[in-house]
Amino acid sequence: DWVLPSDDGQPEVVKVDAAAHRVPLSALRYVERTDELLLLADATADNRFSRDPYFQGMDRCSMMVVPILHKGSARAMLMLENRASRGAFSVARLDAVMMIAGQLAVSLENAQLYERLERKVTEQTQQLREAQSRLLAEARRAGMAQIATNVLHNVGNVLTSVNVSAHVLATQVRQSPALRLGDLAQLLSAHSGDMGAFFGPGGKGRVLPGYLRELAEALGAEREQLLMELSRLSGSVDHIKNVVAMQQSYAGAGRLLEPANIGDLCDDALRIQEASMSRHGVLVQREYAPVDIAPLDKTRVMQILVNLLENARQSMDDVEGERWMKVAVRQEAGCIIMTVSDGGCGISADNLQRIFSHGFTTKVNGHGFGLHSCAIAAQEMGGSLTAHSDGPGKGAMFVLQLPAL
Repeated sequence: DWVLPSDDGQPEVVKVDAAAHRVPLSALRYVERTDELLLLADATADNRFSRDPYFQGMDRCSMMVVPILHKGSARAMLMLENRASRGAFSVARLDAVMMIAGQLAVSLENAQLYERLERKVTEQTQQLREAQSRLLAEARRAGMAQIATNVLHNVGNVLTSVNVSAHVLATQVRQSPALRLGDLAQLLSAHSGDMGAFFGPGGKGRVLPGYLRELAEALGAEREQLLMELSRLSGSVDHIKNVVAMQQSYAGAGRLLEPANIGDLCDDALRIQEASMSRHGVLVQREYAPVDIAPLDKTRVMQILVNLLENARQSMDDVEGERWMKVAVRQEAGCIIMTVSDGGCGISADNLQRIFSHGFTTKVNGHGFGLHSCAIAAQEMGGSLTAHSDGPGKGAMFVLQLPAL
């Protein structure tokens, strides 16, 4: 490529083949091939270059072409020409021209160095951005994995109820009084030719009205039982559908701030945990004060809430007697505050200092990532996550604070 000046001061890059009438290719290629300075008193009279399309129509052209050498080879060229007179460039001017060429060589080398550095900085910046995106994606996947794990756990609990209802329905169908209608139909068919005697005095048919009355009562009771079990089954299936749909809606959400009510998000998180809370006998109290609708990253908030609820529930696994949890929401001084309190095993003073550290866990099968990622997510949303406890056996309270604006 040839870089040519233009009227607006911005250099123009021209392909070699397209530059035939704009630069003397024969002279430039000569210098490129020899790596030597070319000094022409009149290029139009020099048989080596006079047929170059560049010189057509000219009656004279003094020219000097100086190679700009870099590491022994020409990387650029300095071309001077004068179309007004012959012999405009002399040997006496070579020192000044060579000094300019030397400065151009240094400038070219610096420009190439700066270009390489800029390219390297750009590449490294892009790599850092990609690494940051991967870390954020991993954190988000880890958070969504926590939600998904709780969803699967709670769906599994509900499926137990579904299986029980299905077993009850199957047993009732197999033992249904309706099966006796077939025996009755066979009996009537067998006496179709002597119905008068069958229902007359001394006939076996006289007991049928009472038998049918008892059968009707049994079928009515069975119908009520079936409807009740079907209602339970339908409720369980609807619960599974709602929990899965809720998880999918948060899993598909991007990192966008959306107007949301923190109380509604708490209810969604509790709905995901509903079956688990019920199975472990945890009584959940809600205490929601009026709060403003605020722009929130709903996915991150949901990750934090599900994690806090699950931790609170697990802290009461060894608690005898009443198991309680309180979820509260309030607004103070431009901040939305959500607390999860429990009557669980509590936290020691030493563990309170480390509870949000990466890798720290008191669970046998824990990884120490849940609360750490929750604390980071809260900070990235401009808020905070803190823990409070009066010590082992005295429960704990986690406080999520987010900006209301």
